[in-house]
Amino acid sequence: MSASNSQGIHTLLEAEKEASSIVAQAREYRVRRLRDARTEAAKDISELQARKTSELLAIQQKSVNQSELTESIQHDTDERLVGIRSQFEQNKQQAVAKLIEAVSSASGAW
Repeated sequence: MSASNSQGIHTLLEAEKEASSIVAQAREYRVRRLRDARTEAAKDISELQARKTSELLAIQQKSVNQSELTESIQHDTDERLVGIRSQFEQNKQQAVAKLIEAVSSASGAW
């Protein structure tokens, strides 16, 4: 019986060693998967950050272009207004005279 017990204990010890080995492999696999997941997540974050930075730069550039366009339009508008005011000042006396003449001649016709 002693040999049978000894063999049974030996079998149990072998099974325990095998189970420990399987658990250690599983633990190592889990650690490796976590490490890989972290690496992949960091890579994804870097790619997203680069893409969003690029989008931000494009939006900022568009904003600068729109500001320049707005300034250009405002400058053109101001120049045109100066021209219109200048023409108004040059021609207002003639326009008033023509209106007075037209009103005077129309009033006498009745």
